[in-house]
Amino acid sequence: MKRRARVFGHDITLDEIHPGSYFSLDEDILIQGLMEGVEPGFHETVEKEDIIVAGRYFGMGSGRESGAWAMKLAGIDMVVAESFSRYMFRNCVNNGIWPIEFEGILEHVSEGDMLEIHPKKGKMILEDGTELTFKKFPNWIIELIEENKVKEDK
Repeated sequence: MKRRARVFGHDITLDEIHPGSYFSLDEDILIQGLMEGVEPGFHETVEKEDIIVAGRYFGMGSGRESGAWAMKLAGIDMVVAESFSRYMFRNCVNNGIWPIEFEGILEHVSEGDMLEIHPKKGKMILEDGTELTFKKFPNWIIELIEENKVKEDK
């Protein structure tokens, strides 16, 4: 299945992914904060199954889980970045979101490109048909992502 890329740059902090002022147990408020520190109004344009694409150090700073919660509520189940903070990587896994690391991804993808990603196979097909590979996840991470996705879908 092809999905639309929503592209951001390098060094996106968790406070930009989800500013603390939007932390709430109210899902409507929580989702309004998604990417608000980088692209105000993002929550109004994001579509279910969009893919966030970013540069290095995605999610650095805080270990709050609200960024991953907001992504999940918006229907985002994949993030491709050159690198993740350890907290963001694990928060994605814990929420059933694939945190795919791909060095140099910003050189290959532009805003709105349609991508086809197969995380279990370590394969990505770009809009122009170019096929790229990335390091496959160990089985235990695949199991955690799938288990955590199912928990929320029930």
